[in-house]
Amino acid sequence: MSHFEEPRQILAGSFRSGRVWLLQLFVNPILAGLFAAWLLIPEAKIWQLALNVLLALLIAAVALVLHAGTLNYFSSQFREQPPAVTAAFGRALRHFAAIGVCAVIFYFAWSLAGGLERYQETFSIYLRSTLPATVRGGIPLGVLTGIFDFLVFLLQWVAVPGLLLPLALRAADQGFRGFGRAAWRPWKSAVKSLHYWVILTVAAFLGVYGSSTLLGWRPSSESQTFTGETANLVLRILLAYGLGLVSWMVACSLVGRRSAASQSVGGNSVA
Repeated sequence: MSHFEEPRQILAGSFRSGRVWLLQLFVNPILAGLFAAWLLIPEAKIWQLALNVLLALLIAAVALVLHAGTLNYFSSQFREQPPAVTAAFGRALRHFAAIGVCAVIFYFAWSLAGGLERYQETFSIYLRSTLPATVRGGIPLGVLTGIFDFLVFLLQWVAVPGLLLPLALRAADQGFRGFGRAAWRPWKSAVKSLHYWVILTVAAFLGVYGSSTLLGWRPSSESQTFTGETANLVLRILLAYGLGLVSWMVACSLVGRRSAASQSVGGNSVA
């Protein structure tokens, strides 16, 4: 197989289902709107507190089923099974408890990795102080800070998702049975692949850094009108959302492709 064949299959596979794309395209903004509404709910009365809790659980549940179902769909697609959208999301709904466990683990690991940012300045200063004087003079503190930020980015947005998404797919596909010994076959297949990490890194860079750069960009013209600035903001939000969504779908396609490659030897999914 050509070095570019697998990336081509993953990219092409990520655009294959219009129904999954429509679900992702419209459900995510709806969930974002519900989250914004949730932030505005007061907690002064019992019914308001109950509504607050119920809405938070609803948002989390729908988000988990949406993304777990997407992983299931791509896994079925690359296993050369009929990739039925309803079946993929139905399995995710039935295995919601296992998905929830994965989500909690993912959240804590992702938060711990992101928390390293607070040591940015301390680590950079300490590392620079340990260098010989001749080397230290040629390395500005900003360079070490940038390297530290890049490593934290790789840990938070590449390493943590790369290690946990294959397990999340097993949970979405087979529930708690997906945590058994057989789960390590697709996991090892993924983490041992150089293609897997390269594609995931590119997807993370475009989806996170690219989207945040678009959102943070400001028009340079001083003659911008309010209407022009509003249109510019809306355009940047749409482009950032589109870029982030494409990156996520490519990541799901990647994880599904790697899981399917190993499961083709071990057998099909069990609902």
